[in-house]
Amino acid sequence: MSAVRSIYQTALDVQDASNPNGVINTLANEIMPAIREEAGYREVGTQYVKDHPALILFLDKLNSLCGLQSIGDQASYDRISAAYAACHEAAGR
Repeated sequence: MSAVRSIYQTALDVQDASNPNGVINTLANEIMPAIREEAGYREVGTQYVKDHPALILFLDKLNSLCGLQSIGDQASYDRISAAYAACHEAAGR
């Protein structure tokens, strides 16, 4: 599995996590470095990271684990759903 494909699969796999510490460590040590290695990051920078579907899924999971997940508007729901779909596609699922 390539590194790029791996971060998308990891973002999907983390949805079953129950330990915030493990999620944070994986995000910091695997996901963020891999996102910065993607070609789009060099072209766009911070906005690329903010919009990255793997990051969105990780942050959504952390919010859920901490009891802070509250999708109160359609735009947030749509953004998380789109990130989930993008990760599925990139992971080849």
